[in-house]
Amino acid sequence: MIHDPTQPSTPCGDRPAQAVPFAQAALGLFVLLVIMFSLAGLTGRLQPHSVDDTPSYVNYSFDSLDAVLRDTRTPGYPFMIRSIMSLVGVGAIPWVQIALHAVASWTLWIELRRWRVALAAASAAALAVALGCTFMDHVSTIATDAPGASIGVMSAVAMMRWARLGQTARAAIPIAVLALLAISFRPAYLALAPWMVLVGLVLRYAPITRDSVKHRFGWMVAPAIVAVGLISWIGLRGWGVGDFGILPFGHQNLAGITIQLVSDDELIATEGRAGELAAEIIRWRDAKIDEGFRFTDGDPASTMTIEGRWNDLIYQTVTPAAMKLHGTDTITNHNAIAELNRDIIKRYPLRYVKWIAMAARRAAWASTADIVMHPIFLLAIGLAVCWQTFRLLTASPIIPAGFEPGLAMLFLVGLSYFVVQIGFVILTSPPLGRFADAAAIFIPAWIAARVVTAFTPVR
Repeated sequence: MIHDPTQPSTPCGDRPAQAVPFAQAALGLFVLLVIMFSLAGLTGRLQPHSVDDTPSYVNYSFDSLDAVLRDTRTPGYPFMIRSIMSLVGVGAIPWVQIALHAVASWTLWIELRRWRVALAAASAAALAVALGCTFMDHVSTIATDAPGASIGVMSAVAMMRWARLGQTARAAIPIAVLALLAISFRPAYLALAPWMVLVGLVLRYAPITRDSVKHRFGWMVAPAIVAVGLISWIGLRGWGVGDFGILPFGHQNLAGITIQLVSDDELIATEGRAGELAAEIIRWRDAKIDEGFRFTDGDPASTMTIEGRWNDLIYQTVTPAAMKLHGTDTITNHNAIAELNRDIIKRYPLRYVKWIAMAARRAAWASTADIVMHPIFLLAIGLAVCWQTFRLLTASPIIPAGFEPGLAMLFLVGLSYFVVQIGFVILTSPPLGRFADAAAIFIPAWIAARVVTAFTPVR
């Protein structure tokens, strides 16, 4: 088809967005739900599972505003599970989380179809999100990993929709609302704020979308709404409990890294209140070792060693040491740990920079390994390789995939989503699988869609 330059361009090239009939959309959601619930039932994922973080969500106090503002968790997920437990019981939590993830995957399928991505490719992408590492590892756990990832997916899909609709202010509202909801579930999704600024600017000037922009400053709307929401919450906490921050959490995560970047002598050399905490941390660590507790062995400068010791150092040394010195007030403890972190990073900035570089490399490697070793993805990769080999050996015609605007948009959104999310995580935490897999959730989706597109004729 030849493009007529006299006609207005659209993000889908010279083709208007494709409508998805209601019956087809409903059938797509139904199929996703059947597949996901069936797989969950066969693999024991319909029963709730507790993890170390579960008590902090289940026991979250809504008794007063002061309690909410002082808690180390944001209220979104605790409110959800409290509602589920009150209405139908704790056993329904995995069911709700599976349904939420199905809806998130379905919105991606709908959006790709509206970008005129072929049915097979759009379905492959949606299934890759639906059955990915986050589903397999976390959908049944009473923690924010799965629901946070689901809402994050919907926010990213809303970004694709915004680009398709001409980057209007109205289309930006769902991006912001979903981003704020994701942050209320899992503060790690604060990364969505800088991400939407970055992607918004790129899409404002990228050739794939720039000719269809209807609102010159539409890329600023979603970040502005998120900024207002975050500032309002921070202001409420500042007014209510005197702590201007998202929540009193995160610095203990960073402390699990910073105290490993220095020797005992360097740590003990810390002065003032931070020095008192440093000495108490060492006492707690040594006492745990004397009791027979074993921290991960290995080269103390190795990323894997730092990652292996991280969680134990936080909850066996840093947190109890702060409570020993400052009592149970979360804000006081948080500020004391923050002071120690600032002192270590100020004295040894290059070590912290080196950690960031090593963690970024680890994140790339771990995410790739998790994708390749995922049982369903591994089977799909094997089948794709066998099928392509068969076509080559039998001289079957191979049809080039061509340029697909929808898949190009998925690649841009998915890759930037991974880079920004992981970049945010490694500032305070190792790129554990539960962080990295959620950040990389669109990458296997794009790969699946491209593979399927390469094996099917392009319309």
